[in-house]
Amino acid sequence: MPKVLKLQLVLLRHGHTQWNKECRYLGSTDLPLLPGAQEELTALKEQPELRGDFWRVYCSDLRRCRETLACIAPGLEASALYDSRLREMSFGAWEGCTYEQLQNNLDYRSWIDDPAEVTPPDGESWEAFEARLDSFLKELRQSAEASGDEAELSLLPEDSTVQTAAPDHHPSEEPLHLRVLLVTHGGVIRQLLARALEDVTFRTAAAPPPGTVAVLTLVRSGGKWQW
Repeated sequence: MPKVLKLQLVLLRHGHTQWNKECRYLGSTDLPLLPGAQEELTALKEQPELRGDFWRVYCSDLRRCRETLACIAPGLEASALYDSRLREMSFGAWEGCTYEQLQNNLDYRSWIDDPAEVTPPDGESWEAFEARLDSFLKELRQSAEASGDEAELSLLPEDSTVQTAAPDHHPSEEPLHLRVLLVTHGGVIRQLLARALEDVTFRTAAAPPPGTVAVLTLVRSGGKWQW
């Protein structure tokens, strides 16, 4: 495996829906994009972060993310991996509600202060939300490591074996860069930002607006992964 393996995560939040426009909580409810959102997303194709090839494309299986991917990269739909672990947190009974409708609800106010301590009625617990993202990241790292092993083997001379490379051949010295596109939701991006950035928590992390991009990098060096 290369000594340094870099995973660049291009995080694309889905485009605007009606509930985004109305500032309503939108989690597991499967809404489509607004008709006008498709025009906004088309302009994203010109952003440098979305140009070039991707090693993997992952997409939440909810409709608004699928439609977003179809707008910005229709050629990638067939090869994309649609993963329910990239869904937004389910807000349960609070789905479709606005802040104004919930602001006097004591459970809601406690949840705003610390989502790990309160679960929305009939919604998803913080532990479940965090666990599925951890599961996704672990699998992504493992896939990247396997790809790194394959890349190193492909650089070996044809007459060498897996155990012995040519004396002057050191493919592991070259860093391997893998670009990954994740089409997902605001809450997922906030949690990834909280993981990657110092002094940032889920509560303080600001997700990019619908239809915009953030970029994070995971690096494996010395046998360890770090942001």
